[in-house]
Amino acid sequence: MKQFLLPISLCLLLASCAKEQKETTIKKVSDTIVVTKAAPETIKETVLQNTVINPKYNPESLYGIWTLDNNGPHADFELTKKSFYVVDHDGDGNMPYTLKHDTLTVMYADYKSTGVIKKVVKDTMVINWDNTSDVVYITWKG
Repeated sequence: MKQFLLPISLCLLLASCAKEQKETTIKKVSDTIVVTKAAPETIKETVLQNTVINPKYNPESLYGIWTLDNNGPHADFELTKKSFYVVDHDGDGNMPYTLKHDTLTVMYADYKSTGVIKKVVKDTMVINWDNTSDVVYITWKG
């Protein structure tokens, strides 16, 4: 009987030390946009639908197809009321986003990217993504 007690005890010990499994949830992006005037510090970071809060720039001037180079094979992204669409993305390129004042936060499947919109003039938009250097986008002419 003692010879069975040690293996059973070890199995129970290992089972009790195993990591808890994380719950997986799937969030569906809504096809609506909410425009709200509120203090940015009161807004929670969960993005279930696209949200625009106290925009510094007219959102209509931000919506469009943007690229780094009009001579390239495709645009980089399309920003609409419905989504931030990554043009060269494997699978579903529609990403939910939040625009708070001048900050655009895009919720990718596995990470979050934050860009500060520095300038929007006619067909040019300058964004500083994740505290790196400024990126100059132009409207896609393709």
